[in-house]
Parts: sequence; structure tokens; C-alpha cells
Amino acid sequence: MTGVKFALAFLTIAITCSLDKLSKDWALKNLQMHNTEPFMPGFLQFTLTTNTGAAFSFGQSNAMMMAVLATLLTVCVGVWLISRIVRSSHLPIAELIGISCILGGSAGNLIDRFTLGHVIDFLEFSFFTFPVFNVADTFINVGLGLILLSRLGVKEKEDEEEKAEKDASSEVKTDTESQPQTISDKTSSTP
Repeated sequence: MTGVKFALAFLTIAITCSLDKLSKDWALKNLQMHNTEPFMPGFLQFTLTTNTGAAFSFGQSNAMMMAVLATLLTVCVGVWLISRIVRSSHLPIAELIGISCILGGSAGNLIDRFTLGHVIDFLEFSFFTFPVFNVADTFINVGLGLILLSRLGVKEKEDEEEKAEKDASSEVKTDTESQPQTISDKTSSTP
């Protein structure tokens, strides 16, 4: 089963990273820098920008530090994924895919950092002010959501199992208390 989990993780990472790369290549070929074009009016538009920082342009002025930090975080997520696959016999599929989406999105942005010196962003919400983002960022957020949903489901399952164990132990205790006491060794003393 571990091999299947690794295969699913690898496939998810590959798809995530590939979709990010293809979308960024399309944006570079078809959009003009800092020019906004409508895509889904009232919801989403294209605005091609670059970002040397992290999410929401944090660390914009220190690209090298951000590249090192992003690399360390990506390695940590990779180690987390491997340890979850190896150690957990009941790894929820949503959690596996979620961690893989985060890793694939992080890898997609790392490829930009090391090949271009910055990350390509081109997706922008048009109904409220929000930083421009990319497909990798989207997968990272989808991955976080899947992990949260998965953990909520695991918590509910753990609560149900704990309740079932309590019910079972109280039934055993009740059954034991309701059984009549027997004396197995009767001795009588006669003078």
C-alpha cells in the first residue's frame, strides 16, 4: 500500500507542477507586463507581474533569503510527506493529496526562483483587492484546505472510536456487575 501512496503523491506533485509551469508559460507568451485583461468579468482577471518575495510580496527586497527560506520549507514539506506515508497506516487520501499539492506548488514556485530569479504571478481577483497570484499558489491553498478537511474528518473518527470504546467498556463493567457472585469453594465446618 505504501507504494501506491508514493505513486499517488508523485503523480499529484507532477500534475501540480506541470499545470503551474504550463500556465506561467502561457502568461509570459500572451500577457503584457502590468497590463490587466479581463478573464471572468467581476471575478478574475489577468495581470502579469513578477515577485521576488514570498506570498503577498513579503520579503520582496531580499530575493536570496526568500529563495533559501522557500527551499527549506519545501524540503520540510517533502520530509513531512514521506514520514506521513511511511509511518501512517491510515493516511487519509485527502491529506496525502493535500500535502502533495503543497509540495507541487512550492516546487513550481522554486523552479521560477532558480531559473528566473523571481516568481511569475498573473491571476488577480477583480471583486476585491488581493495580491496577484499564480496556479502554484492556488494549489498550495487547495492543499491546505484538503489537509484541514482531512484532519477534521480524522478528529470526528477518533471521537467516534473513543465513544465506542467508552460504551464498550461500560457495557463490560455493567455485565460484570450484574452477574451473581458465586463461591467456588464451599467448605463447611462440622464439629
